[in-house]
Amino acid sequence: MSKQVNHDELKKAVLDSVRKINIKNAAHTAPVYSLAEILALKNVTELQQIGKALHVKYYGKLPKTELIPAIAETMKKEHLLRNLLYNLDEMEWEFFLKVAATKHLLTEKVYIDSYYLPQSMGLLQCFYHNDKLWFVVPEELKDVYRKLAETDFPEDKRFRDLLNNYAIAAISLYGVISQDEFVALFNSQNKRQTNIDEIFPILLDYIYADAGYCFWDEYIVDSDFEEDDFAGVQRLVSSRQGKPRYTPSREEFLKYSVWDYYEVTPQLIALKRQLSKFITDPDTVLDILDEIHDLSASEARTQEYFDLLDSAGVVFISMEQAGEMMQLIVDVQNNTRLWCNYGHTPSELFSLEKSKLRPLPADRPKSIREVGRNDPCPCGSGKKYKKCCGR
Repeated sequence: MSKQVNHDELKKAVLDSVRKINIKNAAHTAPVYSLAEILALKNVTELQQIGKALHVKYYGKLPKTELIPAIAETMKKEHLLRNLLYNLDEMEWEFFLKVAATKHLLTEKVYIDSYYLPQSMGLLQCFYHNDKLWFVVPEELKDVYRKLAETDFPEDKRFRDLLNNYAIAAISLYGVISQDEFVALFNSQNKRQTNIDEIFPILLDYIYADAGYCFWDEYIVDSDFEEDDFAGVQRLVSSRQGKPRYTPSREEFLKYSVWDYYEVTPQLIALKRQLSKFITDPDTVLDILDEIHDLSASEARTQEYFDLLDSAGVVFISMEQAGEMMQLIVDVQNNTRLWCNYGHTPSELFSLEKSKLRPLPADRPKSIREVGRNDPCPCGSGKKYKKCCGR
């Protein structure tokens, strides 16, 4: 019973925290419904940012009273609203549709990530009034969206988001992927086909919105490669030369479109059980497990693992205990997907390489002629006999 109470208390604490954040980011007034009224709630700096994004003429010089109608008129143009809506990620897009479907939406259960960007763009607004949270999409934008909904826009939006999710998943798994391989991967798993000419401008829009990946030369790469001016890209590509690419099913692949996703392997579960013997707080155990996975993915030195365990207060009373923990960590390392293995784990790659080895021939019958030292080796390696079995 106490466990249930603790769970309920935790749930209440989370909801209270979410509510406080929403109230802080809401307009503390009765809801308004016109675009001009909603824009009027913003300060000049916020309006100028919207004006800049929409390429409103003289957005930096117009007074607030003139900037508001200029932005409102621009936002009501179908092609410009289409571009603004393209910038919304799936969570923001779904919430926008939910709010746009009604006069106003009253809800306490929404994370700020669902509406912060749309609100900053003037696409919707959160209000705190009569101790309730109200969400409103301006009436004029609802009218324009209804027209867009009658075109190919909804399907086009879904396609663009899918391409972005594939790019995130590919970078999460591989770190680097050539545009040709990306297109081939996408086309192998989806009915609607694409090409490099199509993906480049679409993904560029997401890159401008800080997608976490970017283009470099012929590749799509993790944005972190910018830190060393992309020198690491060629090193990574060279390190996995000749290694096959790991390609899971479409459903499994798209799980990697969530940036912090990774497979919870049996080895991680075994390590979690062992960590729980040393650390009583389950949340701390999960945090340590996340960090161990990240260390494994970055191929960290052994000492870094022990430093992590030491910082978490893990104390070994014998060398046997320490050795057991280290063996579990090694098991995790061998079953962690690595960029240098093109998404394969070390264990998978070892099995693949082992399966390619040709078996040694049985004892040759006496009727077979003698092999010369410069002849091809009969084992099938392709080497000369003197360089192979004849050593």
